[in-house]
Amino acid sequence: MINHQITKGMTKSYTKKTATNDGYTSYYTGTLDYLVSTSTIINMLIDSATDMLDKMLPQDYITVGKEICLVHEHPSLVGETITFNLAVEDVDGHVIYLKFEAMDSKGAVCSGTYKRTIIGKAKLLEIAYQRSPGLL
Repeated sequence: MINHQITKGMTKSYTKKTATNDGYTSYYTGTLDYLVSTSTIINMLIDSATDMLDKMLPQDYITVGKEICLVHEHPSLVGETITFNLAVEDVDGHVIYLKFEAMDSKGAVCSGTYKRTIIGKAKLLEIAYQRSPGLL
């Protein structure tokens, strides 16, 4: 068992003012570069969860994403400030269950759940290298 300080009920807010590179552009669907992309929302979620959790672990460990369920409820324009609110719903051994919501100045942007796993940094790299031995 990993000795960590992550507990059920912990909360964290994370705020980011979106910029031009947070918009969406695709060859297949046309340009929507004035809207904050879902991939930006996911990156913000990952950043906020990592910032919240990883400092609560021993130095040789990190958390990695395992599963995201995201409902992108409303569009947000580039230039808006988006605030994520995360809460630890449960901790089961090395698995952390988070609930989140994101808001901009107009209201809800998205909500969902996020499962992260605690793993040793060396072990994570070992697993990755074992899966792709010919790449090194």
